Amino acid sequence: MLLPRFLLVVLSYLAFAAFTPAPTTVEAPLSVVQPRLEYKTNPTGIDVPAPRFSWRLEGEGRDRVQSAYRIEVDNGWDSGKVASNATNQIAYAGPALRSATPYRWRVRVWDGADQPSAWTDWQTFSTGLLHFSDWRGKFISHAVGYDTTDKYGELYLPPARYLRKSFTASKPIQRAVAYTTALGLYELRLNGEKVGEQSFLPGWTDYNKRLYYQTFDVTDRLQQGENVIGATIADGWYAGYIGYALLVRLDRVREFYGVNPSFMGQLHIEYTDGTTEIIASDNSWRGSTGPTLEADILMGETYDARLARTGWDRAGYDASDWAAAKLYTYPEGRLQAYPGTYVEDLERLTPVVVTEPKPGVYVFDLGKNVAGVAELTIQAAAGTQVQLKFGELLREDGTVMTENLRRARATDTYIASGQGTEVWRPKFTYHGFQYVEVTGLDAAPTAEAITGIAMSSIDMEASTFDAANPMNEQLYRNILTTQASNFFEVPTDCPQRDERLGWTGDAQIYARSATYNADVAAFFTKYIIDLDDAQRWYGAYPNFAPFPYSRPDQYAPAWMDAGVILPYTAYRVYNDTRIVDYAWAGMTRFMEFQADAAGDDYLRPGGGNNWGDWLNVGEKTSDGFIGAAYYGYDAALMTEMATALGKLEEAGHYAALFDSIKVAFAREYIQPDGRTTEDLQTTYALALYFDLYPEKLAAAGAARLAELIEANGDKFTTGFLGTKHVMLVLSDYGYDDLAYRLFQQTDYPSWGYSVANGSTSIWERWNSYTKDDESNAEVNAAMNSFSHYAFGSVAEWMFQHGLGIDTDGPGYRNIIIRPAVSREMDRMAGSYESINGTIRSAWAYRDGGLHVDVTIPVNTTAAIYLPGTEDAQILDGEEVIDTDYADGRHLVRVGSGSYQFTVGSIQ
Repeated sequence: MLLPRFLLVVLSYLAFAAFTPAPTTVEAPLSVVQPRLEYKTNPTGIDVPAPRFSWRLEGEGRDRVQSAYRIEVDNGWDSGKVASNATNQIAYAGPALRSATPYRWRVRVWDGADQPSAWTDWQTFSTGLLHFSDWRGKFISHAVGYDTTDKYGELYLPPARYLRKSFTASKPIQRAVAYTTALGLYELRLNGEKVGEQSFLPGWTDYNKRLYYQTFDVTDRLQQGENVIGATIADGWYAGYIGYALLVRLDRVREFYGVNPSFMGQLHIEYTDGTTEIIASDNSWRGSTGPTLEADILMGETYDARLARTGWDRAGYDASDWAAAKLYTYPEGRLQAYPGTYVEDLERLTPVVVTEPKPGVYVFDLGKNVAGVAELTIQAAAGTQVQLKFGELLREDGTVMTENLRRARATDTYIASGQGTEVWRPKFTYHGFQYVEVTGLDAAPTAEAITGIAMSSIDMEASTFDAANPMNEQLYRNILTTQASNFFEVPTDCPQRDERLGWTGDAQIYARSATYNADVAAFFTKYIIDLDDAQRWYGAYPNFAPFPYSRPDQYAPAWMDAGVILPYTAYRVYNDTRIVDYAWAGMTRFMEFQADAAGDDYLRPGGGNNWGDWLNVGEKTSDGFIGAAYYGYDAALMTEMATALGKLEEAGHYAALFDSIKVAFAREYIQPDGRTTEDLQTTYALALYFDLYPEKLAAAGAARLAELIEANGDKFTTGFLGTKHVMLVLSDYGYDDLAYRLFQQTDYPSWGYSVANGSTSIWERWNSYTKDDESNAEVNAAMNSFSHYAFGSVAEWMFQHGLGIDTDGPGYRNIIIRPAVSREMDRMAGSYESINGTIRSAWAYRDGGLHVDVTIPVNTTAAIYLPGTEDAQILDGEEVIDTDYADGRHLVRVGSGSYQFTVGSIQ
């Protein structure tokens, strides 16, 4: 249900800011854990003028709080003892940070009894190059020619470029730091080894507005004497194929930002005698091609090991046949330190089975659908060409299905050198797959020939979930897998076909679910910047971000609203007002764009693409309804964010706007009996969740929603937009049993339908595949993804209602535990790693009563709502406790600690 109106928001915000509970007993001092800066542990190369500190607290007992903190930075800044319970979003306030400088910091806290904790160990951070004058490097590359292929016929897949520079460090080295970037993708090499664990650097941006760079401390990689720094670069998002441009035959199908990828960087060396040296990219570097003959994110990679330039990135290599590097144009975009989280290896997967559906065709099943690459290990004669094709499903004949990949070739090729055991993985492409089809081998391979490497920008370690129904546990695993596969530099819609774009509708509908499953604070920070960069000149946010190209309709209702919903989500979950402030100007332009479209009647019409309730089943909610509903929701969120920023005049404006929209919406779409004019599941779900119903009619609207679902056999008719909101509204209005029946449904359309049909991920369509349909290989091949997180937005309901974990105000300082218990499920348990620490909630019917176990992190409070009759006895462990009672629930207010409640009598 929509959060409180303007006045309540103000009161809630002020109450949160003033909260400092008192302790009940004196325990051992608190421990400070997970100290971070800008959401990262020991970050390098930050360029934020006032970076923000954060930490979590641990401590024995109950009702433990922080009453003060003290931060020291080794540049002389000392916050002093600050009376505050804040543990995050604490901005540095010392002397201006210097460019290219390492710093150390530490923190200690005092508890409610004024006991000090120990200091943390010294944490580190370093600044990047803060001024343009700090940059010495030039953008360089190696010329390989230009695209002369037929635009829509033969693919143009140029080779990777190799760049190197030999230099001598003549004195002992104190410190060495590399600052590097590329227009395209690059891998940095130093003395024969890759630098860093990250992949797909420097990340995807609108290169005309900004270009991210990386900072690597390489002190331990340098040696006195000759050293070699090198880089391999490829087209990437900068010059390669992106999305569906080739499929729909745009006037340009690649090279949306530029033609030739280029590298720029510099290595800063500090010697022990106090002198310094900078090795910068320029035309003294040497360039060539090598064994990577093709490298494209969508199409795949081809590597000829016979052409390997062994030792090219080491001292002593003869590069006399390499050409002088060519200088390229400096980009328009601002050079900026990367704010997000990098793509890295997440998991190594061993095949669960290997089959040979046709002679010489070997299919490796990795057991689940992931995004990443396959590592090949073979022994073969020189010149043996091994081809790897990737897919999510198998055809009836057992070969890999590729029809749904459309124009993405998604094929890697390795040509063997014949030199013993050869191990190879691509660097500049990735695929969405469960199956790898291998051809070209002279003999049948063992399972060790293929290792799947799942990759992601996030670690899926923020939650746990357990339920009485094993199907729902599998659903949870599928949600995690799909989020990991698609939170890949940007929140992509899918990782396998010719798309992989940061679709805004998918992102906004799933945003809150994402926060329960992973720490996405930095990831969303980067994507919100992408959204801001992609905003159209007239105010709308586009259908995806970054936005390299568009078709005639550039925006869509419920898609463009991501520009408001994502900053709000970051504020709500992480108490991050800085990203809201960053996005504020763009959000106000967007609201002006909507106001202009809505006119004097306050009803924003449809417009743009009008994707609607995407992939709904049999019922279509009107474009006007969706546009008007989201306009109201945006106004409510803007009210709350304006209040958080202290923009009270703007908050009042948006509160009044919401009131006007609500009146107009009810007049247009809600009838006197509480039914919507369209009488569809999605219309009730959106109108109720967005608080657009007149208060006296809301219960009737919720009852009609429940009636429609039950009349449909406890199944959905909804698509991307409606499904999540149906679940949330049902529990908001007391229809928990029905929500659980939907949650456990296995008939089409339902989540259980995909699980029953063998899914290991979330599908784009409710019916993407069925075991019994022999025509599945070609069903919906034009648009059928088996790794598409939008329908996984049920995770929000799972945690917010199933487990009952929510936040009262921003940042989980004041926690709500309100589990939606139901005999339809019997038990549920899980945890969430909030920005303040671990929240656990578990409930189960046993021994004639309801048992609820809760853990609340240090320095927070919780309002715990337990269902039961008014005369039910409530026990905390063995102790009978007094509670407040209203609306069928007992309210217990607690501080930090673990609690075991028993409700002796259940309605």
